[in-house]
Amino acid sequence: MLVTKNAAELCVLLISELYGQLPSRIFADLLTRGRSTVAQLAQHTSLNQRQVRHGLAVLIQLNLIFHHTDHDTGITNYEANPHAAYNLVRTGKILELILTNYGQVAHAIVHGVLVQGHAKISDLIAPFKNEHGARQSSANGTLQNGHPHVNGNGINGTTDVKIEDEDIDLDERAYDTLAQLITSGILEPVTSTTYQSAQDIRAAIEQEYLANYPTGIRGSKQTAEFEKHVRERLKEIYKQNLQLRRELEEASQSAHSSKRQKLANGATFTTVGSTETRRILDGKLDTVVRVNYDKCIVELRNRRLERYVEDLIGDTTAKVYATLLAVLSKKIFRCQADKSLEIEDEENDDPSTGLRVTTQEVFEHLSPSLDVTAGVGMLHEEGAIDVRYAEKIRRFPPQLKGSTLQETLEEGEEIVGSDDEDYDHSGEATAQFGLHGQNGTNGVDIQMGDGAPVGAQRLYQMRQHLLILAESTQGFVRHCGAADFGEWTVDFEPLLQRLKFVELDTLIENRFGRQGLRLTRILREKGKIDDKTLPTLALMKKSDVHVKMAEMEMAGFLDVQEVPRDSNRTAARTIYFWFFDLHRTLQRILDNSYKSMVRCLQRLDVERRKKKDVLQTVDRKDVQGMEEEKLRGDVYNSYVEFLEIEQKLLGQVARLDDLVAVFRDY
Repeated sequence: MLVTKNAAELCVLLISELYGQLPSRIFADLLTRGRSTVAQLAQHTSLNQRQVRHGLAVLIQLNLIFHHTDHDTGITNYEANPHAAYNLVRTGKILELILTNYGQVAHAIVHGVLVQGHAKISDLIAPFKNEHGARQSSANGTLQNGHPHVNGNGINGTTDVKIEDEDIDLDERAYDTLAQLITSGILEPVTSTTYQSAQDIRAAIEQEYLANYPTGIRGSKQTAEFEKHVRERLKEIYKQNLQLRRELEEASQSAHSSKRQKLANGATFTTVGSTETRRILDGKLDTVVRVNYDKCIVELRNRRLERYVEDLIGDTTAKVYATLLAVLSKKIFRCQADKSLEIEDEENDDPSTGLRVTTQEVFEHLSPSLDVTAGVGMLHEEGAIDVRYAEKIRRFPPQLKGSTLQETLEEGEEIVGSDDEDYDHSGEATAQFGLHGQNGTNGVDIQMGDGAPVGAQRLYQMRQHLLILAESTQGFVRHCGAADFGEWTVDFEPLLQRLKFVELDTLIENRFGRQGLRLTRILREKGKIDDKTLPTLALMKKSDVHVKMAEMEMAGFLDVQEVPRDSNRTAARTIYFWFFDLHRTLQRILDNSYKSMVRCLQRLDVERRKKKDVLQTVDRKDVQGMEEEKLRGDVYNSYVEFLEIEQKLLGQVARLDDLVAVFRDY
């Protein structure tokens, strides 16, 4: 797999930072030379084969390399996985996300899996079972520090899980949380194909099929059958990886009892207390699971879009939008389609409209503590808003074209007008009829099973936030149906395209000023423009335009094409067309971001060497946790100074990773 020099250096530094020099040295050679055997790695790295095998074992345990064994020769080839290595920089964000969305027990489980690379289900549940037994045996005594303490596989060997409710069964919560993580896709089972690259999986299937055709495949009919067989086998492999998740989903849907668990952010999520779920996990105790980074990136994308809405609209609307994304993301397990496997998710709805959620589903998952009355203005007079336009249904997503959206529709699409059947009547109905669900209301107790208008006011107010999102120029939400008080979807491709342009414009403005941003937007909108026409469009002097364009060309943001008018190719008889290449610019920005992250990590290593004596003193067991009391004043001040520098450098790395995620992963 080809990566740039800066990206490869970043991956090696991350592995060296977390796991030491031996794995990073082997990984660097795999990135440089490609697929290699143990003997080749020993020769290239100047290590003996025993050391190489130890390093490869660590990398395989941490899911950082692929390996494939040839059945004919028995030789195993190893290949670096740079995407998995880069994901190490997001470990802190993922753990924070899990703590916020799934609770402390989920945080402890995912933390243990991240540290070990992968782990058995029995090993993940065992610490909670031991703690449950300790709590029962010490029912008349005192627990450690007054709180239950779960020994997990953390960075320092332990993970503290503080449970406020002493009556909660940790054993039962561990099963429920683990089932929740597997069902949501955060954890996935490890199968025989997990450590094989997509190319190796496809090659093995093709080789198995071609064994029945010694003379090769001939003709269009055999070629079509061959391609169909490969697709079907890939789908079978994909379904095998989803077997445990689907079993838990069926058990969750068939269960009748559910519990609401309070999370760190004050919200709640439902965990199913089903004996069927526990029976399934008890039968799969030897199943090995690992963290699914694709699903974690989906959750991180939701958080980024929530911040985007919060900056442009407001906090309350952002919380409603986050709830909608959380419900929608139950059906989304990757941000980008896996083109190497060429498999479409069977859970997707109509591709012309995408996945949908209803207003009722969003309302049932909305936090009862959220005040939906905030963030929506009041009308000065009735009839100020055209209901037909506000409730207009748009059944088809907008089409992308360069930096803007197409105003015309492609063949096969339709224009949705404002006829009676083309706008949602739910807006009128929500003010008159209630909704029976789990969510609370403003001053009204929920009563199930009767015909009273329960929750109507709160539902109506929440719909106003959804309509605000649908009417925004950014296109956060598309109103695509009228069932269950309205159906909603998110067109991620055009939305993230706009987000990319926002980040790109901010970067260009900070570096080249308002004039550089103006010129870039003109070129992005118009395409190639003559250098004589550009000053007129930009309302700038010709000399200022030439200086700014040359500056941006040297930085790699713009390009120029020379078109001679005759064969003499003189400067006076040459037309210069300036243009903006979006793909090339984004690749340049990504590479510069990798380089900046490498410099931050290298600077952090320099600072650690400067404070080596201080850090060795702090690492003593009798000093840890009591630095201010145990250390001298000058030593403690040096330690605090180092912590501030480390926080700034790691914070800059996290911000650069946010930029990389927007331009590459989301």
